[in-house]
Amino acid sequence: MNFSKHFALMVSALTLAGAMLAHAGGHDGNPAANARQAHMKLYAFNLDVIGAMAKGEVDYNAEIARSTANNLLALAMMHQDAYWAPGTSTVELGNETRALPSIWEDGSRFGDIGVQLIEAASQLAEAAGESQDAMRGAIRGVGGACSACHRNYRQR
Repeated sequence: MNFSKHFALMVSALTLAGAMLAHAGGHDGNPAANARQAHMKLYAFNLDVIGAMAKGEVDYNAEIARSTANNLLALAMMHQDAYWAPGTSTVELGNETRALPSIWEDGSRFGDIGVQLIEAASQLAEAAGESQDAMRGAIRGVGGACSACHRNYRQR
């Protein structure tokens, strides 16, 4: 294949990729806020799955419970500093985010709550595959960490 055909294929591929990103919201808004919102959606999806099992809304399945809890732990352990860049709160981005500026203030417990989430998700990952009762006990810690963060650092 000659250079002009390679070039035409490359331009076509880049155009298609750009259109796909634009359609997916890849060029809209603040990248850090977009990334953390996507991360929160992954938390919510996995919490919905395991929460439904804990509540008895769906049958308990040890394999699904274990893998879902491991997903939550992996999400909690991901390095997230770039998501929480200064200048990406409700003050700067308005309705684009619900992250309150108190996250970045001196004395913020935001990082401590993140550590609590990792610890709770680790306990849930250990318990989820054991039994529904063990999972129910362990999921409370994850819910507590999520609630503490949302109550203090997320706009209602």
